[in-house]
Amino acid sequence: MTQVQRLLGFLRPYTLRFAVAILLMAVVGACEALMALLIRPVFDRVFVNAGSAPILLFEWPFTGRGVYLQDFMPRYIHNVWTVVAVAIIAVMLAKGIAEFLGTYFINFVGHSVVRDLRNLLYSRIIEQSMAFFGKNPTGKLMSAVTSDIEKVQNAVSQGSADALRETFTLLFLMAVILRLDWRLALISLLLVPFVIFPSSRIGQYIRTSSRHSQDKMGEINNVLQETFSGIRIVKAFGMESFEVDKFKAATRRLLKINLRWVRANAATSPLMELLGAVTIAGLLLYARNQILHSAQTTGGFVAFVYALIKMYEPIKRLTGVNNAFQQAVGASEQVFSYLDVRSEVQDRPGAVVLPPFQKEIVFERVAFDYEPGLPLLRNVNLRIGKGEVVAIVGSSGAGKTSLANLIPRFFDVTGGRLLVDGHDVRDVKTTSLRAQIGMVTQETILFNDTVFNNICYGHKPLHDDEVEKAARAALAHDFIIEMPEGYRTALGERGQRLSGGQRQRIAIARALLKNPPLLILDEATSELDTESELFVQRALGNLMTGRTVVVIAHRLSTVRRADRIVVLDRGTVSEIGTHDDLVNRGGIYQRLHDLQFVDVES
Repeated sequence: MTQVQRLLGFLRPYTLRFAVAILLMAVVGACEALMALLIRPVFDRVFVNAGSAPILLFEWPFTGRGVYLQDFMPRYIHNVWTVVAVAIIAVMLAKGIAEFLGTYFINFVGHSVVRDLRNLLYSRIIEQSMAFFGKNPTGKLMSAVTSDIEKVQNAVSQGSADALRETFTLLFLMAVILRLDWRLALISLLLVPFVIFPSSRIGQYIRTSSRHSQDKMGEINNVLQETFSGIRIVKAFGMESFEVDKFKAATRRLLKINLRWVRANAATSPLMELLGAVTIAGLLLYARNQILHSAQTTGGFVAFVYALIKMYEPIKRLTGVNNAFQQAVGASEQVFSYLDVRSEVQDRPGAVVLPPFQKEIVFERVAFDYEPGLPLLRNVNLRIGKGEVVAIVGSSGAGKTSLANLIPRFFDVTGGRLLVDGHDVRDVKTTSLRAQIGMVTQETILFNDTVFNNICYGHKPLHDDEVEKAARAALAHDFIIEMPEGYRTALGERGQRLSGGQRQRIAIARALLKNPPLLILDEATSELDTESELFVQRALGNLMTGRTVVVIAHRLSTVRRADRIVVLDRGTVSEIGTHDDLVNRGGIYQRLHDLQFVDVES
């Protein structure tokens, strides 16, 4: 199925409005044709004061029956001047009303279609696995949801309105010139293919250029996202000029691509102007002989020329609409490619709801890799009982976070099985699995919302006392009530108005409110100062009470009280034991312990 067919599929919910818009645009085209027909009596009857004889608009084919302008007028309007004047006003009024309503309806449909497409794209992206976000830069995803969709919106809203209006205008005007002089009409239309063929080639070129343009816009968005999110590092290292130069290089590449389709688009108008000039020149030479020999009236010729000129105008506009449409098709390629991506983590057919956690988590010969052929975890066997606090330690790159990420099924194992109470996590509904897991990570994610809503994130509307209870348990209540609006204070982007320790305590309050039986702590205190760490450790103590906890830490001081410590080395379980056992064993854990504490003590 092509992109065009898929875009048209989004029109189905708005079929009635779209049909009304088509009908109204047909009225607009018919009015344009009637204006051309009214030119003839102006020159043949009005200017020569030809009395009040009926004014013939056209004859029906094969029957020879005529349609007269007076047929649409009240009986008391019989003067030819009055008849033509009233007809012109009525036609323009009808055209204006039909064009207004038709344009509104088609834009309503177009903007609604784009809204549906954007919503579907966003929901499809956000449902993807973590692996998807690792492979696709944030800027590129943002460009697809905003810039690429914007191109589609221009085509399916205003572009569709223009296409319908100009198509019907073209068809009705073509009927007029064929009725006025079919021989001359056919001669005039012979030049049209010389425009249509180059225009179609230009449109294909514009489609390709548009896709490249959207790719470059994705690069710009990525530069912006990285720079703004890392602005502290940029300033700390004095890299403002470097980042500006990088941004300028990206915009320069975008400009180069954009100018390609601008040149192609600009070539269309002169081509149409040249065609029109050649046609009109030929018509003037032809009409001189026709009028002299009384084969054509002055009014008939003027009406023909008017209709022909008006007819080339929609041809010209339709080539512009085609160019815009080709841009939209090019932009939609990336949109539909994201819509077609199948999430690597999906519920299997027949997946069941995971019962409340009761017994244990078991890693059974688990293997995992991000890229085929590059194993990160190999043959991991581990059992975590209910109520147990298990710490995962090891050197950087040993696979600690990757191991923890398998529990909520952010990624699927590539070998072996991960069982929760005997259920393979791939056989249960992901939502029911994650509903029983709470997480507090090294990078605390808060949203540009109030303190209250950040703590309630993921929950139905709650009472103030429930939120306050969680905040008190997380040792966050005291600093929250000192804020300008207390729990209703907006935190700003990523919670930048708070210190690191305060952000962590808000995150702990959020996890407490969820009240999960399973808890994952991923380097939750690694970036805090001593005082902040003290508060956070106390808050974490409240959070860990009565739960099964997996703790990931570089700083061994945070895991001494764990029931068991699991040491990972190059993707495999190297040692398991308590802190004292492992320190006395003389293995990897002792080496890590000595590196962190011996030098400090000496």
